[in-house]
Amino acid sequence: MKIASRILVVVMVLAFVLSACGPAATTAAPATAAPSTGETVTLNLWIFEGEQGFLPNLRDGFQKTHPNIKLEITEIPESDYVTKIDVALVAGSTPDIGWIYEMRWMKAGKFLPIDDMIATKGVNLEEYNQGIIKNQCTMNGKLYCLGSYLGAVLLFYNKDMFDAAGLPYPSATVPLSIDEYEALAAELTQPNDDIAKRVYGAAAPCSYWWSDQSNRFSPDGLKYEGYVNDDATIHEFGVLADMVKMGYAPSPSDLSLLGGADVDLLSTKQQAMEITDNVIAIENLEATDIRWGAAPVPVEKKGDQPWAPVWTDSLGVFSDSEHPQEALEFIYYMITDGNQLRLDYGSLPLNSRIAAEGNWAGDSEGRQEAVQAIALARGTVFVPGFWDVTAFEEDALNYIIEGTKSPKDALDEAAERGQEVLNNAWVTWNTITIE
Repeated sequence: MKIASRILVVVMVLAFVLSACGPAATTAAPATAAPSTGETVTLNLWIFEGEQGFLPNLRDGFQKTHPNIKLEITEIPESDYVTKIDVALVAGSTPDIGWIYEMRWMKAGKFLPIDDMIATKGVNLEEYNQGIIKNQCTMNGKLYCLGSYLGAVLLFYNKDMFDAAGLPYPSATVPLSIDEYEALAAELTQPNDDIAKRVYGAAAPCSYWWSDQSNRFSPDGLKYEGYVNDDATIHEFGVLADMVKMGYAPSPSDLSLLGGADVDLLSTKQQAMEITDNVIAIENLEATDIRWGAAPVPVEKKGDQPWAPVWTDSLGVFSDSEHPQEALEFIYYMITDGNQLRLDYGSLPLNSRIAAEGNWAGDSEGRQEAVQAIALARGTVFVPGFWDVTAFEEDALNYIIEGTKSPKDALDEAAERGQEVLNNAWVTWNTITIE
């Protein structure tokens, strides 16, 4: 099954980081509408494209258990989704249920907290991945969403290549330091003048999208300068650049020659380690004969807390819904029966109990390790405008690889430019109030 939100949703997830760590904001009141009357109603759900297999079955199951509720689903391209919602909000014509793609919608009171429903239904939030709850769905102590599946960025690797090199496997719970990552990559690399026969030890992507934001920002999210260009991050960028320069990791030009940025070198056995999306990686790897494993992404220095970026189909109820109680019934169905349906489709449910009882991992060592690594997800610092702030880091890494700037000079420049963007992002964020 194809899940619509692949690696692009990592972008969304990192932008959704823990708002409870930021300055206080006004929040919407809990839903207080009268209970469902049992009268026939229609709910409208807006969601991304790409769920043609899952969504019809989710709708049919919900309508079977709620015969008085008709669910109409509108699928929207992810690239258009924010604009569509913003226009609907201005026009006062929002659907009943939608994907909470922007945290500013919660801050502005456009979604209803679901805490009362969670308490009334007896939902055990400990069964759901805490990274999702704390980073993506919570604001000022109130919960606004949950989902049906669990996506994550992990370190995936080829166990046969590790065995051939006589190397121990990465731990599923203790992350490699960036230096350990490079050392393994050096041992696993198999140089060859013919690029089609070359085997890279690892990938060395710029780390802003897969590492813990607390490495780059102050705990209150106000400072970027002084954090992204501290000694640890400068060292990390130097190591990533060195991996490319030494041929341990493919350069952009290498990737272009091998088929483009989307080429999957791990599945073609041309790379031993890859930092990537579990939804894509597991599906691709299980279509091969590769014995694979999974681990947390590398950290800046040995002893740092493990980190796992995670995401889900974070659906919530719009404040302007004409049928909030019925919409909340759908959210409950999605986080219970919907999680079971994800399992039936082979996806990892957001609910860890359902995943365990349904034996999602089975006898697969790789899946078992992925479950352990993803369970390490936790809260981190909230940063408005994350992607605009960190946009200069890609250039910084390229300067270091090219040798035109030192790691310190490159990150000092990125820090100064990013701090200005962050200051403006906070000004904008602080103007958002409930209308």
